[in-house]
Amino acid sequence: MMLSLALRYSFSRSNRHRRRAFRIVLTTALSTAVLLTVISIMNYLQGSRIERIRDVRSFDAVVEGDRRDELSTRFPSASVFLYAEEDALIGERAYTIRFIDNEYDGGIEVIGDVSGMVVPYSYPSSEVSAMMLARGQSGAALPREQRFSVTGRYYSALGYEFDSTHMFLPLSLYVGQDIFTAVKGIEDRDAKALERDGYDIMTWKESEAGLYSALMIEKTMMYLVLSLLFVVILVSLASSIRTFMAAKRGERAELEILGLGRFEINLSFIMSFLIILLSGLLLGAVLSLALMPAAESFMMMLGMDAELSFSVPTFLVLSFLLVSISTLLAASEERKEEKMSIMEVLFDE
Repeated sequence: MMLSLALRYSFSRSNRHRRRAFRIVLTTALSTAVLLTVISIMNYLQGSRIERIRDVRSFDAVVEGDRRDELSTRFPSASVFLYAEEDALIGERAYTIRFIDNEYDGGIEVIGDVSGMVVPYSYPSSEVSAMMLARGQSGAALPREQRFSVTGRYYSALGYEFDSTHMFLPLSLYVGQDIFTAVKGIEDRDAKALERDGYDIMTWKESEAGLYSALMIEKTMMYLVLSLLFVVILVSLASSIRTFMAAKRGERAELEILGLGRFEINLSFIMSFLIILLSGLLLGAVLSLALMPAAESFMMMLGMDAELSFSVPTFLVLSFLLVSISTLLAASEERKEEKMSIMEVLFDE
């Protein structure tokens, strides 16, 4: 009975109630669609940056030493490769030289080959003079200038941030002892399992600790800013609830005259508003799905190949919060409406 009454009064034709209900649905839908789309865009921007860092600069897990065979067996679906790094002074700038082989999967596109020095596309010369540390006969590391021919040029997804500070040489030319085995395509729990098994391991979060902390702070600030939009939605809902409950005074008086209890009446009108709210939330989800392709096209015009996705958990959390808070606000308004006598309502009508 309560549900049938709620459905009847949700979009009632009397006294322009239906128009008010549709206005609430539309306002809720637009607010929800904007909020979900903005969250999707912000999550994509941060997620894509983290993905590029994990793909190019700091990998999912880096294990000290040559462990390629055993890690390839342990993670057959992951990408496992060796590399080494050394600092060098080239011209007047400091560079990181990565020593790699043909199995290197570090997210770079190379035109040419890695038989010699691989430099960024922006590097002007066809020969590189690098000052690097080399071990002499005594075993001490001494600076020594070496010349390499440029045999390839590269670019990466990180762009200037990475390309301006890195060059590549064949792994066969590395004379040091600090070889690393990189693993891409594993989860954090797999990295922790390696650490428990005694491997000397560094994850991308540890390697990029400062940047990761900054990204988490940025994400926290993003949600704080978006929470202001959520507050605006709540203020609008509170106003809509007051208007809705006030507009239903006539129906409330009719139900009281017919002998329906106050609890049943309150529950009916609260459910009635929640039906309108849920209709707005569902319409908002549909609108956000329609807005995301348009947002992707706009971002593509700005040079970003975006792939936005609808976050079901975010939508469920948002819906739960709005429904819960609206229920409390509606119950509070209903208690206020109870104080008005039937005769006062009928006289106003």
